[in-house]
Formats: sequence, C-alpha cells, structure tokens
Amino acid sequence: MTHTHFRYADEWLAVEGRFPQAGETLPSFMLVDEQLRDVSLERFLGHDKLVVTLLSLDAPKAGLALLQELRRQLEPWPQLQLIVITVDSPFSLARARQAHGLPYAVLLSTLRGRDFHKHFGVLIQDVPLAGMTCPALWLVDGDDRIGYAQRLRHEDDDFDFAALRQKLVERYSTLPR
Repeated sequence: MTHTHFRYADEWLAVEGRFPQAGETLPSFMLVDEQLRDVSLERFLGHDKLVVTLLSLDAPKAGLALLQELRRQLEPWPQLQLIVITVDSPFSLARARQAHGLPYAVLLSTLRGRDFHKHFGVLIQDVPLAGMTCPALWLVDGDDRIGYAQRLRHEDDDFDFAALRQKLVERYSTLPR
C-alpha cells in the first residue's frame, strides 16, 4: 500500500492507495450518479475522458471552483468526456447540477463504491478529511489507457493545466483557439 500526503489547513493528512500512473490501464469502477443509477467505467469505453476526483463540490478551494476552471481549460476539446467523482451524496450532486448548471460533466458519487478511494490512491486517512477523496485527475483514452495523471498535494494547488493541455495537443494534434 502506498502512502502520500495532502496538505489541508496547515496539516499533512495521509493519503492511502496506489495511484494509477500514465501508461497504465485505469482501474474499473462502479459508482452512483445523481439519479441513483449505477455507473461503471465500461459505460465510457471508446470515449476519451478526463476522470477527476474532488474533495467535494462544496469544498471552498478544491471543489466547484476547480471544476469550473477545468471546464474552461477543456473548452477547445469538446469531444473529451469530463467525469467528476466525489464523496458527495447523489442528492447533493443533483442540487449542484441544478444550481450551477453543470451539463458538461458526468457527476458520480462514491456512495456505493467505497473501494474506489483505495484503488485510485486518493483515500484521505486522517481527520478532518478522513474518508474523502484527494483531488486528482487522469486523462484516459477510449481503451482506458492513462495518458496523464496528477494528484494534488495541497488544497490551494491547481492542476497543472499547462501539462494537461500539452497532452491534449499531443493527443489531438490541434492547438486550442
């Protein structure tokens, strides 16, 4: 089992699990959408996707604001499916979609997928965020091969958007507008 740390409110919190890296196949998952339907990774087979974990959509720094910045960064690549995974309840996800207009993202809850945290190396172990998912992302092709992966180390960090955009340019051989 691999351990790393995530800094929150001046404390280093242990993060458990093996973080899938570029070149590997993304582990399968079964999670829940805001309609309480089971959703597996297989549903997205054949589609390029960006899989993102956040603390919570309600998290002040690593939540909705980070998701909205991701959307801005991904605008030149509308073919990319954005899959956002949090510990938020399906009801909270539905409220967030309605309140903030998030038609561009598939919102999934770990409600019935508790092993997800460990299999993806994002399980925060220590209080006050114990049980939550560390912010991370994986750029994944239609065959579920990871082209780029990043896990944040601090609540104030942003994803490395320049590196992500470079991988997207390489993948699609196009420059953003």
